[in-house]
Amino acid sequence: MDLPSRKPSDLPRRSYSREEVVDIYELGKLWLESGQHKRAEDVMSGLNEVAPDFAPAWLGTAFLRGTQLDYEGVVAAATAALRLEPDCVEAMLFVVIAALALKDSSMAGTYLGEVGDRIEQGQVSSPNVTRLYKMQLARYQNRE
Repeated sequence: MDLPSRKPSDLPRRSYSREEVVDIYELGKLWLESGQHKRAEDVMSGLNEVAPDFAPAWLGTAFLRGTQLDYEGVVAAATAALRLEPDCVEAMLFVVIAALALKDSSMAGTYLGEVGDRIEQGQVSSPNVTRLYKMQLARYQNRE
């Protein structure tokens, strides 16, 4: 039996331009926002593979791990984003959420402090991020 040969254009690409990465991410984000998590996960994990220096894909992966209650996966993906963008408060908050679920008060407290400092210094402009911080701070303060 003869197997069909593959043309080079049929093979997955090894690199993408920054614009292509952003466009692919936007597609994955659209699928994420529309609840098509499997498709979004395929896009985010693919981007993590071909563009490991693209922090937004790591944040998307952190979110998806959270929907699966994989809190270790949330921490891993969010810390990957933080290695790329150390001041990313959204990634810090993903770590806080997961750390509280894992009952790691030390990690949660450390990142809550970091986010709180950035809010006090006026580095956070999003009311949604500030609101999420306050909710996680309340969870931290009321933990058992």
